[in-house]
Amino acid sequence: MKYVTAMYISLSESLGIYTLDQLYELLTNKQHSMPISRHRASILQSRIFFFCAIFAVLVPTWSLIDLLFLPGELWGELLLIRIVSATAFVLLAWQARKEPNLKRARFLLAGMLSVTPLFYLVSDHWLQAYELTGTEQVVAELYALLPFVMIAGLTLFPLTLKELLSFAAPMLVVVVLASLPQTNSEIPQAVSTIWLFTLILGVAMFASLNQLRYMLSQVNRASYDVLTGLLTRRAGIEMLDLQYRLTTMSETHLSILYLDLDHFKTVNDLYGHDAGDVVLKLAAQQLCATVRKGDSVVRWGGEEFIVILPTATPDEANDVIARIMNAGLGLRPDSTPVTASIGVAEIQADAAKDWKALIELADHRMYTAKTQGRARSMGVKETQRLWPGIPTEGLENNLEIAPEQTTAES
Repeated sequence: MKYVTAMYISLSESLGIYTLDQLYELLTNKQHSMPISRHRASILQSRIFFFCAIFAVLVPTWSLIDLLFLPGELWGELLLIRIVSATAFVLLAWQARKEPNLKRARFLLAGMLSVTPLFYLVSDHWLQAYELTGTEQVVAELYALLPFVMIAGLTLFPLTLKELLSFAAPMLVVVVLASLPQTNSEIPQAVSTIWLFTLILGVAMFASLNQLRYMLSQVNRASYDVLTGLLTRRAGIEMLDLQYRLTTMSETHLSILYLDLDHFKTVNDLYGHDAGDVVLKLAAQQLCATVRKGDSVVRWGGEEFIVILPTATPDEANDVIARIMNAGLGLRPDSTPVTASIGVAEIQADAAKDWKALIELADHRMYTAKTQGRARSMGVKETQRLWPGIPTEGLENNLEIAPEQTTAES
C-alpha cells in the first residue's frame, strides 16, 4: 500500500496535481472555463491541421515504395485506398482551419484517428490475399505500424483522460482484432504486439495529460487576475470578441456594464494599498455572486470592472444593476458602503459597430454618471438608477472627503 501511495504522489507531482480540483480538470473538461476551452480548441485544431497536411502528402507518396516492391495488382488496390485516405486528410485539414471550437476539434481528431486504422484494416485484408516473400513481406509488415504511429501521435494533443481513452479505445480494438493468433505459434507475437501498443498508449497518456496540466496553469495565469480571481483584461477582450460575433450571427442582444468604484483612491491614500486590495476583492466577490449565470465579470484595470451580459436587453441589464446595488459591493475601511458609477451599453439599442464601440459608449456613460454625482448608473436613452440608501447630494461629506481631493480622483 505504501508503494502504491508513493507512486500516486510521484505521478501527481510530475503532473503538477496538488488538489482534487486539479485532478478533476485532467479527468474531464466539465469544469474548464471558456478561455481554457477556446485555447485548447485552438491548439487541437492547429495540430490536427499539421498532422493531416503531412499525412495528405506522405500517404500517397508511399505508393512509390509499393510500386517498387509489391505486385502490380496489389499496388493498384493499395493506391486506391491511399488516394481515398489522402482526400480524407485534406478535407480534415481544411476543416481544421475554421474558427476554433472544442466540439469541432474533437470531431476532427476522431476523424483523423479513424482514417489510419480503417486504412490499416483494408490494406491488411488485401495483403493477406497475396503470397509475399522477402522484401515484399518486409514492406507489407510496415503497414502494421500504422496504429502505433497514430497512438504515438496523441502525445501532441492536450487531452483529458476521458477524451484520450475514448480516442484510443477504437484503435486498441483494431490492434487486438488484427493480432488475434490463428495458431499457437502466433500467440507470443500477438501478446507482444498488444503489450507494445498498451505501453505506447501509457506514454501517450502521460505526455498528453502533462501538456494539458501545463496549458491549464498557463491559461489560468494569463486569464485570471491574481488578486480578485476575475478574468483579466486580455481574457475579457477575447470574451467580448467572441460574444460580439455570436450576437451578430444570432441577431440577439448583448449588454455591457462598465463599473468604476467611487472614491477608491482615497482608500489607498488614507488606509493603504492592503486595505484597497481588500475592498477590490470583496467588490469582485459581490459582483460574481450577483450577476446571472453565464455572465462574465472582468477586472478591466485598477478599480474598473466590466460585466458582459450575453442576450441581455437594456431592461434586463438594469435588472442586473438593481441586484448589484441592492446586494452592495462591500464596505470601506471606515464602514461606509462601497458604491460604483456604472455605464450601460447594448449592441442593438446603441447600434454598436463592434465591441470596442460598445465599451467606449459604456465608458462614456460611466464617466457621465460620475460627473452627475456618482453612486448611480447611466443607461441607454440616459436612464438613471441611483444607489439605494446613498444620498447623492453631499456624498463627499458622508465619505469625509475633502473638496480638493474629489476633483483629483476618479
